[in-house]
Amino acid sequence: MVIIERLIMHFMEGFFMIGAGLGVLGIRLKMPIMTAIACLYGLMTYSVRQFYIINKIPFGTHTFVLIACFVLLLMVLGKQTFFTSLSASLISLVLLIMADGVILAPALTYLRINPVTIATKPGGLLLAGLISNALLIVTFFITYVLKIQFASLVFEIKNKG
Repeated sequence: MVIIERLIMHFMEGFFMIGAGLGVLGIRLKMPIMTAIACLYGLMTYSVRQFYIINKIPFGTHTFVLIACFVLLLMVLGKQTFFTSLSASLISLVLLIMADGVILAPALTYLRINPVTIATKPGGLLLAGLISNALLIVTFFITYVLKIQFASLVFEIKNKG
């Protein structure tokens, strides 16, 4: 059950990373393509993290491996340029790190959830995943669903001023 929860969490993270990262740049991929990329990214994320755990490699460098995988998936399946793929992955990474650092810990404290036991309760990993992906979800909603492009807003403000 824990493996399935982790795979679902990594899938959600990948899906919202694609939508938010590319959405900020004004690019909206079709749902089947986003789903395929998110599935592959979820499997890659799980595999890389398991590899690091099994081989007792400290986390940290796995982020660079996952960014490289994400960029390659966006280039190959999403048919984006290298710089667009890299920009989208870095935008998503910044949103993810900000949410992990700013939202996750206070939310767990506010909800009185022990971070150690969250992994043992059914649905705990999904809850933690949703909380840590909060900024990605909000950005996805604004840029993909509402079709508001931050990149074009910056360009328009710059040209009007």
